[in-house]
Amino acid sequence: MDISQSRRILRKTFACDECKRRKIRCSGNENCNNCRRDARSCRYSSPSQRLSTLQRRLNESERLRADMERAWAIYLPTVDLQDALHTVRSQNDSITATQQGPHRQKHLSDVTHATEQPPAGFVEPSNAEDYEFDESQDFDNSTDGMGFLTVDPHKAGYTGPQSGIAALKFLQSLPLYLPLTSFSPLSCLDDDIDGGTACTAQQRRADVLRYLDDYFAFYHPAYPILHEGTFRARVSGALAKPRDGSWPILYNIVLAIGAFVGDSQGTKVDIPFFKEARKHLSMDVLEKGSLSYVQAIVLMANYMQKRNKPNAAFIVIGIGWSMALAIGLHREFGMPSTSPFTMEIRRRVWWTLFVFVSGVQLTLGRPAVSLVGVNVHLPANVDDHDLAVDMDELPECGTGPTITSCLIAQVNLAKIANVVQVELLTHHLPTQQKAADLEQRIHTWYQELPPHFGLSIPLEPRFDIPRRVLLWRSFHLRIVINRPFLFQSIAAKSELTTSTGPVAACLTAADECVASICSFLESTSNRRRGLTWYATCWLLTASFVQATCYIYEPAHSLAQTWKCQIQRAVNCLGSLGSSHDMALRARDVLQNILEHGHGIAVPSDMAPYASSQLPGSFRALWFPTNDQQTFKPNTLGLDDNMSGYAPGSFNAEFLDAAGGLMIQNFFDNYSEERAQNAPGSSIPG
Repeated sequence: MDISQSRRILRKTFACDECKRRKIRCSGNENCNNCRRDARSCRYSSPSQRLSTLQRRLNESERLRADMERAWAIYLPTVDLQDALHTVRSQNDSITATQQGPHRQKHLSDVTHATEQPPAGFVEPSNAEDYEFDESQDFDNSTDGMGFLTVDPHKAGYTGPQSGIAALKFLQSLPLYLPLTSFSPLSCLDDDIDGGTACTAQQRRADVLRYLDDYFAFYHPAYPILHEGTFRARVSGALAKPRDGSWPILYNIVLAIGAFVGDSQGTKVDIPFFKEARKHLSMDVLEKGSLSYVQAIVLMANYMQKRNKPNAAFIVIGIGWSMALAIGLHREFGMPSTSPFTMEIRRRVWWTLFVFVSGVQLTLGRPAVSLVGVNVHLPANVDDHDLAVDMDELPECGTGPTITSCLIAQVNLAKIANVVQVELLTHHLPTQQKAADLEQRIHTWYQELPPHFGLSIPLEPRFDIPRRVLLWRSFHLRIVINRPFLFQSIAAKSELTTSTGPVAACLTAADECVASICSFLESTSNRRRGLTWYATCWLLTASFVQATCYIYEPAHSLAQTWKCQIQRAVNCLGSLGSSHDMALRARDVLQNILEHGHGIAVPSDMAPYASSQLPGSFRALWFPTNDQQTFKPNTLGLDDNMSGYAPGSFNAEFLDAAGGLMIQNFFDNYSEERAQNAPGSSIPG
């Protein structure tokens, strides 16, 4: 067969039925040229043509699927595609044909948003009005930043299942925990802010310059929301200050943060600057929008969280988020409409804001923020001095540590935290496989960090502290993922499995966190509040996991290890007290466990107790018999004193330590019972 004959056969084979009938040449398209011109129905009955059509449609479907997966990853990064598909399929299976129409839009909406819905039967156990709050008092200590040391806790705002207060409420439900009646916090914040000393104008000027330096030395490397050169030029008058009313807020809140993070004596010199900044806030702010305003509002929110106003901070940062969206910070703009310098600063502001919002939402257990519609790039890994207002393009990104290195890593971790947030809000207790997958994402994130994030590489302090705090934050996220399984085991009165599984993962993360923080604190004399604030927070969160296990299962083979680590944490918290009085309160919580728990702990040279060998009063609390009275917290006075603990500015996980205070009461009562029932006797250990 010659070539011309084969071509004729090919054309005939791929001709449509109408062209075959008319014996004319066919173009072979899905709707051929002749049929389209003559308005005829174009059909192909040839097997080879049907196969070709199916192949073409399959290729188009594959391309469409690939495009959809890429779009999903960009615009819905916090939602797992396979989970969303599984949810839709399971919902479709349970819906009858008559119900599919009216419910279709709702199911699509559920998947479109970056948060899933909680179980339909879940109802909040508290009264809705209990979540109203009042943080209008000026640092009067009626509500402290950690929440569990609050004198009169009430109306403290809503906190979700992954917050520290949720852990507290779980622990309150256990028979071990008895009410607090005698603890009252101590603080110097009730003293006069001025301290009774008069400062000269020259001294005030020197203080202001020092606070400015401290801001850029101890805060800016972690959260580079400003450009140092531009800000200092505006302070000196070399550049014009913003004229939209934002400058007094921005300038004073920068000084307040600098005074706070640079202080190592626990003073209150930062508060006057905050009050001055707050004085310039008004409803007029809601009628304006600028980059400078967003910077000021975001910094004020972060400062308020650190100064024990977590709900107020949450609201203020919400205003900052809305204003940022309103001025398009979430979108990428190019030359020539926007200069590289301006675009880079906008990127820094947006992603710093995202880190703060994501963090406070995880802290308080509130729905995660969505990145739908966000296409702004991550900041470049360059220093402030590499940027110039009149530059035509950004310099090449560096490979070593820069002022934005930590922010870039924090953004990627915050995106994982959002996925964790969605999972915990949706399911409360995720599957073990899901928890393992989430933890693996954190491990992958860590492995992909640049080499200078390894602690074996020495860095100057301004880069070293943010690096360590970031790693401590990742430990905390691992604890949050797996902590529900620990509490589930305790609620079920099960033995703690510490070899494999989520309980083991929770303890491993806690052990690594305590070891990392304590090792660093033992090697440095740095006690500035920019460090101690975070060290206290993460150390107590991790230590409380160990303390919970130590109290629950004192005969465990790891009990002595837990006890040693708790003691190490106590020593470190005591060393932080000079700059941060909350650390002393946290120390007292853990110290009480050690002092009163030794009678239950088992020495290393003795066989552990089985549950049937536990001291009577202790075993009865963990393993109550059926004829014992049902435990009701409100009969013990927990209704008024414990139900509304304020989430803390120390990222609320501090609330975990509240269980330690209640453990104190248990040990006090238990010691008295031992003395009365068995005089002269003692429990080994």
